[in-house]
Amino acid sequence: MNVKKFIAIIGLSALAFVSAACAGGDATPTRTRVAEAQPTQTPWIIYLPVTVTPGPATATLEPTSTPNAPPTDVPPAPTNTRRPVTAAPPQPTNPPAPTTPAESPTAVPPPATPQPSCGQPYQVTTLTFPENGARRRAKPGSGAGATIQFKFDPVVAYELDPKIGYRVNVSTPRNSQALYISHNTYLKEQVVILNQQATFGLTQGDDANASWSVDVIMASGEFNDSGDDAQPPLGTVAVCGPSSPTFTIELVVEE
Repeated sequence: MNVKKFIAIIGLSALAFVSAACAGGDATPTRTRVAEAQPTQTPWIIYLPVTVTPGPATATLEPTSTPNAPPTDVPPAPTNTRRPVTAAPPQPTNPPAPTTPAESPTAVPPPATPQPSCGQPYQVTTLTFPENGARRRAKPGSGAGATIQFKFDPVVAYELDPKIGYRVNVSTPRNSQALYISHNTYLKEQVVILNQQATFGLTQGDDANASWSVDVIMASGEFNDSGDDAQPPLGTVAVCGPSSPTFTIELVVEE
């Protein structure tokens, strides 16, 4: 309890006790008229020794309430510092499968060159030289032995269309060669010649058997009768009839 409060309470109690004692002398109190007021009395002062036990040097302080701290400002809501999420770019879609283009109309091929017409069928029926089973040298070099002459009976003994002629077919298991001459030129020369290099080419360096026959042909162009008989005529070639009989000869590289 507070010391000051304790002293005040003791003093008030003593004063009340004295007042009660003084009031007890008069049996019947009289009401004092207002007009007859008594002279003012000097109050008695009673001194009561009060022994006060000294309290502790340090007064125990009552707990004090801590005033409410001022409201802390509520920080504003953090702003979103993240970058806005952008929509992912549209993924490329597979292009539509190419449609098969409509087939273009087939180009009309150019008209075929008409085959030359011989007018009638022709066929060589008789081979005369070299004879069937004959032997010929095929070693390259100078001399007649390295060339081969071919002879046969013409289809007619008079001139024909200059585009009609003959084709001599010579072949071995290793190679083949064709010779050309017009009918009108053959009537004059009566021979078709296979040169040295072509003869050796038929053998490929080894002895070989060669077969030969003759076809009557008609060319759309001219025959090259002034040069090598291995040169074919110009243009397309048509066979005018069945092939002749076939002879076989022996080509020998070394004798």
